[in-house]
Amino acid sequence: MDIKKAFEAAFIRMREKNWEKIYVAVDIHDTILRACYDDEETYDYFPSAKEVLQTMTLRDDICLILWSSCHRDKLKEYARHFLDDGIRFDYINENPEVGNTHLQNFEEKLYMNVGLDDKFGFDAENDWDNVRQVLIEYPENI
Repeated sequence: MDIKKAFEAAFIRMREKNWEKIYVAVDIHDTILRACYDDEETYDYFPSAKEVLQTMTLRDDICLILWSSCHRDKLKEYARHFLDDGIRFDYINENPEVGNTHLQNFEEKLYMNVGLDDKFGFDAENDWDNVRQVLIEYPENI
C-alpha cells in the first residue's frame, strides 16, 4: 500500500470537487499504538504517530474518525487520552456528515477517503513519516 498516493489522490479529488475536507479513518492498535492486550493500556505510540495526528487535528480540511472494534467504553477512554495528547477525533466509528445517495448506502459502511489501519496494509513503523510528508506537500488552503 502506498499511503502517500492515497492521501495525494484524496487531496487532489477534494480540490477538484471543491470539497471542504477529506475523511480519514484511523485504527488504534498496530496503527497508532503498539498492540497491548493487558488490562492497562501502555499508550506506546509508533514513531511520529502522535505528532502527525496532532498536525491532522489542527487542519480544518481533515476530519479524523477513530476506527476500532474496541468496546464503546474503552473507545471513550482512548478518545479522552488522545485528546489529552492533543489529538481530537471528530467521530468514533461513524461519519454522520456523509449520508446516503441514490447510488450509495453509508448506513453500514462509513464514508472515508483514506483508511489508516494495519489490516489495510498501513505500516505504522514507517508510514507515519510518509503521511507527514504528504501533509507538507498538500498544505491546507486557508
